[in-house]
Amino acid sequence: MACTAGYKIMERNSIKEKIISHLVLLAAFALLVWGGLSYFNSPLEPIFHKRQDTTVNFLILTKPAMLISYNPSLQKGVITNLTDKESKMPVAEIIKHFKLEKAPYIFVPSTQDRKLFWDNFKESLSVWPKRPYKVLSYIYSYIRMRLTKKTFVSIGDFILISHELPHLRGVDFTIKETPKQKKIKTKSKQKTQKPEERQIVLENQQQEDTILVVEVFNASDHNGLAADVTKYLQTLSNEGIFKVDVINFGTSAERQNKTKIVALTKRLDALKELSKHLGLTNTEIHYMEDKNAISEAKIYLGEDFKLPKVAK
Repeated sequence: MACTAGYKIMERNSIKEKIISHLVLLAAFALLVWGGLSYFNSPLEPIFHKRQDTTVNFLILTKPAMLISYNPSLQKGVITNLTDKESKMPVAEIIKHFKLEKAPYIFVPSTQDRKLFWDNFKESLSVWPKRPYKVLSYIYSYIRMRLTKKTFVSIGDFILISHELPHLRGVDFTIKETPKQKKIKTKSKQKTQKPEERQIVLENQQQEDTILVVEVFNASDHNGLAADVTKYLQTLSNEGIFKVDVINFGTSAERQNKTKIVALTKRLDALKELSKHLGLTNTEIHYMEDKNAISEAKIYLGEDFKLPKVAK
């Protein structure tokens, strides 16, 4: 009798386990169907797959906030760091203030510090190809944000964005910086910039064959690093690998832990290629227009910089 009762209990447990497993499979299938339908109905699907020459905006509500404008055709993004005042604006005012054609996708990350968020984001871009399992933490973060209403990005949009990110590196993003200038009082009204004037021109086909003129500064404690990089770049140019000319090199007044590239003109494509030759694929480019500059970019070599052994 005890044996029969044991068999019945085992049978009930077996039936219960089968029911649970079937429900899990059904839920997974429903989630897959829902995700698939959302994927093909997403407005991002034709934009990303057809590589449309348009801008998709992402508003990251760090403190202060940041606006990422991404062009799928060029696979490049421009980052605008909002001021404290701009960060406190309602989304509708931000759209109007920055003259955005469409409402941005909004994310409220767990890391509120803007610099820390951006550093973590760049690190994620660099490790995903080597450690694809890291995407699980990204999925977890998305689910948590949806449940806590910190984002309203659909699952279809999320899948498309997730598929796009592993193809990008830090060098694919340009941080737009505004040089500090003294305010000049004037009675005449300032001319409002057009939307196209606010965007950085990411390509300049007329200057493809022009030599890129740069300056190199050693911002580390490694003596002679600027001179070594200058020789390396001269080798690239002499061997016809990349056309670059270093017109000035020396020591920076400030020490930096991380290498920084500051673009002074809009030849960002050429600077992206130069970054790859220097092994700086995870280093974003900072843009600051300077009409009086003697070069097109300044490279500040930080403590993290390692000179490539072979010209790539």
